[in-house]
Amino acid sequence: MRKIIFTAVAMAAALLTACDKEIETIVPTPVDTDGSHVCITLADDSGTRAFFDSAATAETWEKALTSLSVFAFDNAGSLIVRRDFTSAELTTRTATFSLPKSAAGTSCSFYAVANVDASEVKTQAALTALVENAAASYNGTFAEVSTRAKRTGGFVMSGMKTQTVGAVNSTTSVGITLKRTVAKVALQTSVDASFAQKYSGTLTITSVKLSKAASQSLVVAGAAPSTGAMTFTHSQTPAAASGRYNSLFYIYENGALTQGNRVLLEITATYDMDGNAATTDDRSELTYAVELSGKTAGEILRNGYYRIAVNISGLVGQECAVSVTVADWETPITQSISLGV
Repeated sequence: MRKIIFTAVAMAAALLTACDKEIETIVPTPVDTDGSHVCITLADDSGTRAFFDSAATAETWEKALTSLSVFAFDNAGSLIVRRDFTSAELTTRTATFSLPKSAAGTSCSFYAVANVDASEVKTQAALTALVENAAASYNGTFAEVSTRAKRTGGFVMSGMKTQTVGAVNSTTSVGITLKRTVAKVALQTSVDASFAQKYSGTLTITSVKLSKAASQSLVVAGAAPSTGAMTFTHSQTPAAASGRYNSLFYIYENGALTQGNRVLLEITATYDMDGNAATTDDRSELTYAVELSGKTAGEILRNGYYRIAVNISGLVGQECAVSVTVADWETPITQSISLGV
C-alpha cells in the first residue's frame, strides 16, 4: 500500500515542517506498516479583526472546520478513496491515509470539502456538480453575522489539487487551500458633515436591503458560476457605531452582469425635518440605491471581500456603480460612494 499525507490549509495558512514528535495516524485497513510518519504543523492567524477592517483577515468563525472530507479520483474520474477527518485531524488540519499500489506514479485529483455533507458522492462528476442553495442560512442580524457563523456547521469551503503520486512506499505531501463558497459584503454608511450645513433636519439610516444576488452556488468552483435565479434578498437593520451604520452580508458568486442587473444594495433612511424625535408628522423616507461593481462589470468572486463605504451628503438618492479592483478575502475591495446633492 502507498501512503499519502494530505494537508487542508484554511485560507493561506503557512505550513511549517519542523516537528519534534509523531502524531497519531489513522490508516484504513489493510494497514501499511512500512510507511513512515510525518508531522506537519499549520501556523494559523487565529486573531480576529474589527468589522470593516482594511486588513480583513478571516474571523475565527469564518475559517472554523466542523467536518472535512477528502476525495481522491483517478484520471477517469473514478473514486479511489474518500477520507473523513477525525476531530483530532480537524484540529491539526492534517491526516495520513493510504492509496492502492495502482495509484503509484499516476496523476490523481484531490478534492477537499468542508462543513457540508458529501456522503453520497461517488464520482468526480458528482462532486463537481454538487450545489449549495441556502444563502439565507449565512445571513441574519448584524449582531449575529458579525460575531459567529449563522449557518449551522459553519461556512462551506472547498479546494482541489491535481498531483502525481510517488512510488510505492514513498510519501507524497498534498497541500490544498480551502476557499469559502460565499463572498463577504461589508457596508458602512455615514452622513457627510456637509449634510447639516444644507439641511436643518437629521437623517437616520433605518435598514439596508441586499437583492438580486445568486440563489445557489457550486460547492467546488467550476469554470463558471452556477447562480440559479438571481433572486436572493436579505434585509438588515444596520448597527450604529461612532456616527456610522454597519451592515454585513454573505452572498454566492456570480459572473459579469450588465448595469441594472447587478447585485443591489438599497439603503433606507428617515429624514426628520426638525430633528426632534418627539414629533413624527414631519418625517419622510428616502432610499439610496447602490449597485455592486464587484471585480469588474458586477462580477462577484467566491471568497471575495467587498468593502463598500457610502457617504450621504444630500436628500436626492441616485444609483451608483463604481469600478473597483478585486482581491481575496484577506485583501479588501473598497468602494467609496457619495450620494445626494
